[in-house]
Amino acid sequence: MTIMNRFVSDTKRLFFGFEVYAPWPEDLPDARTLKAKHRHLTIAFLGDTSYKQIRSLIPKMPKPPFRVGPAAVSDACLCLPRRDPRVVTWHVNPFGEDTIADYQKEVVAFLEEKGYPIDKREFLKHITLGRSPFKEKEWKKNFRPLPLYLKNLHLYESFKDLRYEPIWTHDLLPPFKEVKEGVFHLHGESFQQIFLNAQIALAFKCPSLLPFLDPHYQVRNLHDGGIRLRAILNKAHGKGVIGVPDIIFPDEGKQEGGLLTWELWVRS
Repeated sequence: MTIMNRFVSDTKRLFFGFEVYAPWPEDLPDARTLKAKHRHLTIAFLGDTSYKQIRSLIPKMPKPPFRVGPAAVSDACLCLPRRDPRVVTWHVNPFGEDTIADYQKEVVAFLEEKGYPIDKREFLKHITLGRSPFKEKEWKKNFRPLPLYLKNLHLYESFKDLRYEPIWTHDLLPPFKEVKEGVFHLHGESFQQIFLNAQIALAFKCPSLLPFLDPHYQVRNLHDGGIRLRAILNKAHGKGVIGVPDIIFPDEGKQEGGLLTWELWVRS
């Protein structure tokens, strides 16, 4: 009896994933909806497995090659699986370079080498918002694209009440943080990443800016980036989107240990 109890307590329903942040709408359609703090992007689902065994492998597992959580955009509502939908999700489209897919391949390869049978289906970047019962047409009709970003990598334990709790964490910096009203601290490992994260920060303030953002523009320096940000705002203003009237994007910031920290001021 003692041996059986130890086995049961060590077996947990586990997966690796990133925590996700977005300016979530408050009026989502009906479903068994996940609370915002439990929303995540799964990169490797392990299922029922020994926590002690996977915990012993974590020090050898490849860690994210990035120090700042990737920025992205949710660009579609997907109800999965397609033939008999049981979960409603938002598709995740990386904003700039797709570092998520590259890292996911590394983790899956490591786990498969260690004997874990990982799902062979193509990796689909998505965030589960709710589970059945739900009305697929209602969710798709009410969907609006949103900016988002990933932060810490976790080993999560899954519970039956739509609760997902971290039991191991690898910390990442957020791409930005609003330190006070209208003042953002941006983090990045390159001028390009600072420029991209500045755009996503603006979209957090005003999601209607999303169609005007430019993930493909390559900045020469951050003075160039500031000019491009104002051009994006001017184009949005010309189409009647005035949620962000003006910005200040300084030419200089801090650089320490390969990490850049910049400020972005949003004028109301």
